[in-house]
Amino acid sequence: MTLEAVLEAYAGFERRALLFYRRLAERFGDQARASQHWRQMADAEASHFTLLRLAPDWIQMEEGPKSDPGLDTAALDAFSARLGQLEAAAERPGLTLAEAVELTLAWEELELPRILDLLRCLPERARSQVRAGIIGEAGKHYADLMELAQAGGGAAGLVERVEALRTRAAAG
Repeated sequence: MTLEAVLEAYAGFERRALLFYRRLAERFGDQARASQHWRQMADAEASHFTLLRLAPDWIQMEEGPKSDPGLDTAALDAFSARLGQLEAAAERPGLTLAEAVELTLAWEELELPRILDLLRCLPERARSQVRAGIIGEAGKHYADLMELAQAGGGAAGLVERVEALRTRAAAG
């Protein structure tokens, strides 16, 4: 699978994330603070989507070898299926705020390693742009997630898992 095809698929995943967070913001609209954080996370995902849509252009402008991301369709299909499970769970009747926060955290835990792996495959210009736009802004993104974890009752381990994401993004 080409790097450009992987970028297109990953951009699609980012679009799904923005719709996922937007839907949670609407669903919990009566909880203004939580809804606001999901809207902010949706806005960040929209930015990620745009960056990944622009990355093929940055790649085309660079000379030199391009890394093979080492992904096949089956890997992308499996990832997409896992996201589908989270999306379906978010539509369950009676979903609580704490459960929605858990789904959000699970989504982010799937997303970060995928983006970090992608960065290793990108040529320098595309890598620096994507890193600045996604990893460089992760602090704000994870601050919103931390607020959601606390608003959701700070269930056992959620805060620690958000911190682990923040630490991994900072190291990545």
